[in-house]
Amino acid sequence: MSHAEQPLAVDLTELCIALSAEGETTGLKWFLDRDSGRVILVSREYDPGEWGGLSVQDIEGTPARFTPVPAADPTLHLDDMKAYVAGLSDVRLRESLEIALSGPRPERRFRAVLGWLPDELERWHTFRQQRSEARALAWLDSVGVRVTRG
Repeated sequence: MSHAEQPLAVDLTELCIALSAEGETTGLKWFLDRDSGRVILVSREYDPGEWGGLSVQDIEGTPARFTPVPAADPTLHLDDMKAYVAGLSDVRLRESLEIALSGPRPERRFRAVLGWLPDELERWHTFRQQRSEARALAWLDSVGVRVTRG
């Protein structure tokens, strides 16, 4: 059975973290192990002992098994915030968040507004997680991986 046909049990939370990492600026590289479904972080602290003795060269040199996870588009987080705001029915909150997003350091300002509203902050986190998981599933589909649900 080829990797593309093999269903994998992938930890979507871990994959979401990998897909949200800005690898170019941090020196982090993430890979999906198409045999096990595990998401592997390769960094300066990488320990082959934690991964059955696999060296970085083994991982980077076996693209049929280890698919590089692309670094995040830095605009995705802001896009998620804008989509969240667009869906709000509370006009006053929507306007406050639109103002926050239009100024300098929009992410910080967005969090500051929601910091006063714990229920709304929880809804934001749920919304963002759902969007992250949708992106993860779309990426897996694009590389021919079918996810098993456990």
